[in-house]
Amino acid sequence: MEIWLIQNGVKTGPFQDYEIRNRIADGQIEIDQFAWHEGLPGWVKLREIDLFRDDLERAQRDKKDSFEYVGPVDQMRPPDVVSLSGKRHLARRFWARWLDLMVYTAIWWLLMYVAGRDIGAIILNPWMQLSIYLPWFMIEAWLLHRFGTTPGKWLLGIRVVNDDDTTLTLKSSIWRSVRVWIAGIGFGWGLLSVLCQAMSWFTARRIGKPVWDYMGKHKITVAPMSAFKIITLVLLFFTAMQLQTAVRFPHEKEIILKQYPDFREFFEKGEPWHFPVKD
Repeated sequence: MEIWLIQNGVKTGPFQDYEIRNRIADGQIEIDQFAWHEGLPGWVKLREIDLFRDDLERAQRDKKDSFEYVGPVDQMRPPDVVSLSGKRHLARRFWARWLDLMVYTAIWWLLMYVAGRDIGAIILNPWMQLSIYLPWFMIEAWLLHRFGTTPGKWLLGIRVVNDDDTTLTLKSSIWRSVRVWIAGIGFGWGLLSVLCQAMSWFTARRIGKPVWDYMGKHKITVAPMSAFKIITLVLLFFTAMQLQTAVRFPHEKEIILKQYPDFREFFEKGEPWHFPVKD
């Protein structure tokens, strides 16, 4: 939707609705500012447009809270949790997402190995590759509904809530996870995953939040990370990566050598630790 504004007595625009929301969040637009969009009989105050009512009320609450008395300056300290009204923390969200996925897939591949499944056949099966992450996103949906976070998000101090700070319902958290699975990581499938992540990154920078949170009217809150959580995060990521390599590498090597025999000498120079291939 295209919106026009009256700013300093001058008609400006058109602006997209997400641009207006970003300006409201940044305190650049007042509730009594006049606006118009197609379908309105004339200019009205922004607070009279239903589309922006929730954003304006939230901005007013944040503005009021910022002027509350907090005591002498020497008693002031940073808040333990801050809202993502202006900051996006995209890098923190990225690593939280992929820590969860890395740990999950490491466990998944280990279970496949213990169950005696043909790891090489799984690697070569594109439909199996497309479905690997689906169980995780169902688990993630329940975790977000129940706790508002996941292991990766918890380590990085992230919680997911609705725009009005309420907990996600199970239905809304499922829809959010499905959108991330499809539009956020492209099913985790090769170049499609890279393309979807790049598009999500630029979309979030433009509209202020990823498309799955924009559509679901969700936001995240962030808290400071302790040294313990940072160390735990690094160790978990490294361990999960090594575990996946241990299970997958010997089968991937066989697949590569069948297609490119000339690589045999390269692999014989030194191989990482791995589980033996089951016949």
